[in-house]
Amino acid sequence: MKTLTCIFSFVLLSAASFTGKAQDVPAKLNEALAAWEAGQLENARYALEEALNGINHTIGKEILDLLPTSMGDMAMVAEEDDATGTSMGIAGLFVQRNYRNGEKNASVEIVSDSPLLSGINTILSMPVIMQNDPNQKRIRLGNYKALMTRTTDDTGKVSWDIQMPFGSSLLTFRCSGIEDEATVTGLANTLQVEKIVAAAQ
Repeated sequence: MKTLTCIFSFVLLSAASFTGKAQDVPAKLNEALAAWEAGQLENARYALEEALNGINHTIGKEILDLLPTSMGDMAMVAEEDDATGTSMGIAGLFVQRNYRNGEKNASVEIVSDSPLLSGINTILSMPVIMQNDPNQKRIRLGNYKALMTRTTDDTGKVSWDIQMPFGSSLLTFRCSGIEDEATVTGLANTLQVEKIVAAAQ
């Protein structure tokens, strides 16, 4: 019991740096500790999840500040910015920013614990797989390997997905309405991936 109480206290102190940006995090941690000491385990668990969501929300907002406000001639859609503290319905990091200009659009998405990570890492570690698909290739964003995929719909519109795994998270850059590969990779390389990774981890 004393050990777990010390753990709660340590987490509370560790969250102090978030106090100015996520006021409810220390309160939720105190609530979790009180529930734990009262033997209310479900309430303690819920309060801890809420605290983690608050921390992830703050991290997400910091990542949004690192993202460009435009992609080429596409402007960001500010009202669609998303920095929720949940990923697939559970505590985790989810960040998204969208860009548009007429028929062209792009988006940046960062998701923790993505179910796509395993498959993408496998493809990136085995280049022979990509040799069988002319629409896939391995590229670099900063110092990180990424999988680039080109698709064409029934109307002939070209779309691109660039997926960059890092740690237990996945950064995805999507773009449609641009056919030139070099233009797309140039846009993706405007992302400050090293700073984004540092903030997310």
